[in-house]
Amino acid sequence: MRTRLLWVTALFAVAVGATASSPALSADLPPSPYPPPYAAPPLPPQDVFEGWWLGGTIGGATVTFDGLPAGGSVDTSGVLGGAVGGYSWQSGPFVLGLEGDILAADIDGKGRFNAGTNVANPSIDTMADLRLRAGYTITPNLLLFGTFGGAWADADLPVGGFLGGSGNADFFGWSAGGGAEIALNPNWHARFDYQFTDFGSETVKYPGGKIEYDPDASTYRGSLIYRF
Repeated sequence: MRTRLLWVTALFAVAVGATASSPALSADLPPSPYPPPYAAPPLPPQDVFEGWWLGGTIGGATVTFDGLPAGGSVDTSGVLGGAVGGYSWQSGPFVLGLEGDILAADIDGKGRFNAGTNVANPSIDTMADLRLRAGYTITPNLLLFGTFGGAWADADLPVGGFLGGSGNADFFGWSAGGGAEIALNPNWHARFDYQFTDFGSETVKYPGGKIEYDPDASTYRGSLIYRF
């Protein structure tokens, strides 16, 4: 009888222990959906293209000055560089912003007209623009964008030869382009962009007469920027 009582007591203890450890009566915590060590995977970066940013930019440019007598033109080329900055808003994969830059340039070239008796030597030493930017993130860290806005350039326009002389003009026009920006980390980004600018024409007076210049520019630039 005593042996039977011991067996009943042991079975009861095992049953109570199993019941106490049952998931239904244990602490009401759902099982972890993640494998050991039970840590959630890192979240992808959010809104990495939003906020104020400032950086440096450098690249090359080609500018064609149409309007020389007899339908002539001058092709110029060179380098440019300066500061670029702006602000962007991001909503999911969509990015909208405003950006601008101020650039020092060394863009020049030569062209002859009037049967070679005159030489035009236009050059641009300063450029600036202000643009709207709209883009879409094809990955959380890579943005493709397009831009559109206004542009300005300061040009020296000397003409050598008979009845030539010095000249200069400020050109204003519109600019459109596009590019890509990649987030290297939450603060440092790199970007590449192309811009086409159609400047309006300006007339410059010389001792021998007037010349109407009508420049178009293409610029290619790489930039390293910091997001605050």
